[in-house]
Amino acid sequence: MKKPLLTLLKMLVVGAILIYLIRSGRLNFEKLLLFRDAPEILTIMVGVFILAVVPIATFRWWLLLRAIGVPVEPKQTFVLTWIGNFFNTTLPGAVTGDVVKGYYVIKAQQEEGRTRAFMTLLIDRFVGLFGLIVMAFLALIFNLELILSQERLHSLAWMIVALFGGTVLFYAIALFPFKKGHDPFLRLFQRLPASKFSIKVYSAFKRFQHKKTTLFLTLLLSIGLHTLIALIFFQVAHLMGIKEMELATQFFLMPIGLITVAIPIAPGGIGIGHVAFESLYQLAGLSGGADIFNLFIIVQLGVYLLGGIPYFLYSSEYKIPEHPEEMLKGKAEQ
Repeated sequence: MKKPLLTLLKMLVVGAILIYLIRSGRLNFEKLLLFRDAPEILTIMVGVFILAVVPIATFRWWLLLRAIGVPVEPKQTFVLTWIGNFFNTTLPGAVTGDVVKGYYVIKAQQEEGRTRAFMTLLIDRFVGLFGLIVMAFLALIFNLELILSQERLHSLAWMIVALFGGTVLFYAIALFPFKKGHDPFLRLFQRLPASKFSIKVYSAFKRFQHKKTTLFLTLLLSIGLHTLIALIFFQVAHLMGIKEMELATQFFLMPIGLITVAIPIAPGGIGIGHVAFESLYQLAGLSGGADIFNLFIIVQLGVYLLGGIPYFLYSSEYKIPEHPEEMLKGKAEQ
């Protein structure tokens, strides 16, 4: 009963947030009609997702798989990325697209390769998160005067500096070649909250300590991918008539907003993302953040639904078990 109740609770939270935003005037679905007057913006957004975002995400994951010797063909990685996006859009609760991707890859591996295959999904998610942090930090450094001139952004700036410092420290520790059995940070992680998860993430990165080029290349790919998404947000902001939005400010705010979307409440961060972007834009002295995120997420979810095409084309090969909890069980055993 716990999982259905948790899913129901999540849906109630998302519904309550959306109702509040709509009634308060912060979210207006009529803004979608703007695409009718500017179809070229919609075409560009769809094209960026299909021709750049998904292929880059596929290549990043394939590099991680290849680096630790998991033999998955690029075509299969591409198909699984689309299928994972499809299930991220359609499946609520704990059975997410990452779980689906991991289930198929793990099932195809020999016993000794299954843990490695699952770990690449964990690293891929964290590399994406680190890419957002680095991108926000670079936007802060290259536009320091502009951001510091807006006093309300100072707390966010310090938060990004702290997160960037933590990211650099984590990479340095994870890539340092401690002697086997003499890693002091394993003992430290055992004393922290969520120690099992922390150790799992740390150990996953440790597997790449001799694959530094791959880790840094995947980080660069993440920054490039997020840069494209920031440009989409910038175009949508101007479509809505928010001409005061500076490109530098967008590059600083967007990664922070997407970091909050990582909270697994609803597909695509619906609800949480709306509140986060509305609050961030208000900190910058602007309004319409919820509407901008709304236009973005509706297009993104619409594109990701196309992942249903390869799923149904290869339904015999990629079939969800009758009881999806089996995927979670297999995942937990790794």
